[in-house]
Amino acid sequence: MFVEMELAEIQMSEAINQHQVIVLSEKEGSRTFPIFIGFYEASAMEISIKGFKPPRPMTHDLIFNILDSAGLELVRVLVDELKSDTFHGKLVIRDKQGLESQVDSRPSDAIVLASKRHVPIFVHEDVLQQVSGGSGGLPPD
Repeated sequence: MFVEMELAEIQMSEAINQHQVIVLSEKEGSRTFPIFIGFYEASAMEISIKGFKPPRPMTHDLIFNILDSAGLELVRVLVDELKSDTFHGKLVIRDKQGLESQVDSRPSDAIVLASKRHVPIFVHEDVLQQVSGGSGGLPPD
């Protein structure tokens, strides 16, 4: 079972070599879900949220340019597994015929894409349980 989450916070450090943290919050509940991400992914997310449009496509924009030109649509992102202290995610893509497929993705990249197109983010209940009741540490993405 998946739980819908939304981006609640981006915690940025000025040091590029330190992990940044994004916090997802349960859309219809009170749980939160922090994920360590890289500086560049956090920056891309913050730029997207603030509505800044770079003059040339950044990497995440390039992904949308490819999807759009192929007639594909990003419909949701999933954080579906925590394995060896690493989160795993998927992009759920729909084609013109309505068929959906999943593409493996780092959750940080998937969440950047979700923030750019206002696409829903879902986290698997098992992952939420592992994070809230697990080792107490935050695994990197």
